[in-house]
Amino acid sequence: MDAGTAARSTGLLSVLALPVAALRLAARSFVPLALWFGAGAIPRYVLIQAISELGHGSEPGLRRMLVLVLLSVVVLISLVVTIGMMFTLGRRLDVIKDPDEPYAAAIGRTLFPFVLIYLGWNLYTDDLREVLRADAQRLADAGDHLDIGKILNVPIPVALVVAVVAWGLRVLAERRHEARPGRVLAVLVAFLEVNFTLYALYSIVQLVRAAQRWITGRVFWHALTGRLSLPDAGPVEQALVLPLVWLAIAAVVYGLERHDREAIEGTPLERLADRLTGRPRRLAELAGRGAREKYVPVAHAVRLVFRAGAPVFAWFCLCYVAIGALMDRAQRGVIALIGTDHTVRFWNLVLAPVEYGHRLVYEILRLALLAAMFDLVMRRAGGGTPAPDRPAPVTGPGAGAA
Repeated sequence: MDAGTAARSTGLLSVLALPVAALRLAARSFVPLALWFGAGAIPRYVLIQAISELGHGSEPGLRRMLVLVLLSVVVLISLVVTIGMMFTLGRRLDVIKDPDEPYAAAIGRTLFPFVLIYLGWNLYTDDLREVLRADAQRLADAGDHLDIGKILNVPIPVALVVAVVAWGLRVLAERRHEARPGRVLAVLVAFLEVNFTLYALYSIVQLVRAAQRWITGRVFWHALTGRLSLPDAGPVEQALVLPLVWLAIAAVVYGLERHDREAIEGTPLERLADRLTGRPRRLAELAGRGAREKYVPVAHAVRLVFRAGAPVFAWFCLCYVAIGALMDRAQRGVIALIGTDHTVRFWNLVLAPVEYGHRLVYEILRLALLAAMFDLVMRRAGGGTPAPDRPAPVTGPGAGAA
């Protein structure tokens, strides 16, 4: 076997071993990952219950306006926990140049670009569903079925006013951050960005729904929809787009913009360093262009995957979807083992830890797969070498010697 054939065989094995590498990362970092997840789950639960309590009562307009503010905090907690978990995994990757970067510095560097991608691709809808489900459960337990689903019903003029105020404060905070950079200001800018996006999107969604109700009531619409059948983009988004979006997020978290110019020199991906860097002027430019903040990181993730090869991306997408499918089956299997001959009170007590365990394991496996995929594509793009200035791992007979 010549050297070229051996190299191709080794590369194929490394690709096929992607899920194994992800499992190893998850197992080696399970305890700190579980601690990160738990540290985020507790305040999220408290805030979600507070949202449900605050959203009902006198002055419903004011209450539901404050609900979206608390929802912004819930979203930020999700992002901070995700960054912490991803960075914990990244410390075990050889392609990361600065694995000893403090968590606070990593979160401050990553949070705002993460917010732009997270909101631009509507990844916050899971947080919305969790809030609505918790509110519906609390109201159902209290026997109040009339107010279910109304917790986010904010008047459109109020939402627009808050969106404009949040946007203005964000601009001021960005200018202040440009003059005197700091982590607190970076978090404040991200918080205001989340508020602006949530209130603005809520207003747009309500206006679009009103327009849809008017259009769908017209005769021409019934005639048109009766003859046209558009395909559902849901499966494509879940299987192809979401993995790419999360790979773009992983590139930001793992410092691709600062440490990997050599691996991407001469390609359009090289400009990702300038567009997602932590400099405030670039952040302001990025925040001011909705199309760029949504598509540029993902476009460069496509370029990164293209360098690794289409089979690598296909295998990654298959593993990504398989994690969700297998975890759903595992949860149903646990419920089947418990049995169905139990009271409602029993299920209210049991389902909470079952769902928590499901979310914990799913999130750890998903983020471990992203870390393993990033490590794989950067190795293939960089010729299989560790990050510059970081020693190669010792694999000889004396690897474990002191």
